[in-house]
Amino acid sequence: MLKNILIAPLVLSLLTACSSIPNLLKVDTAPVEKPELIVPSVDAYNARSLEWIVVTPENVDEVFKKLTDSKTDLVLYAITDDGYENLTLNMADIIKLLKQQQAIIAAYKKYTDEDVQ
Repeated sequence: MLKNILIAPLVLSLLTACSSIPNLLKVDTAPVEKPELIVPSVDAYNARSLEWIVVTPENVDEVFKKLTDSKTDLVLYAITDDGYENLTLNMADIIKLLKQQQAIIAAYKKYTDEDVQ
């Protein structure tokens, strides 16, 4: 019986915990400002001039003579018509990916600018 009398206040204090002490815990909520998104600008692409020379069995001698006369190194890179098509498609894929990345960056910029204003 004496044991129950001693345990009862202890159990009661554990159950009430901090609620028995009013205004001890104060919660204050405030919106947190998002930090400004700093994204570096993309450099402009300036293509260097490039001369394409189409070499066929009919004009190969003429092209070699022209290159030899102009004192340029005689080095040719060849590509088939299928290879040229693949090169063009690869460049189109690169341009598409760049535009997607630019759209994502623009969306982030718009998202942060709307919150700052």
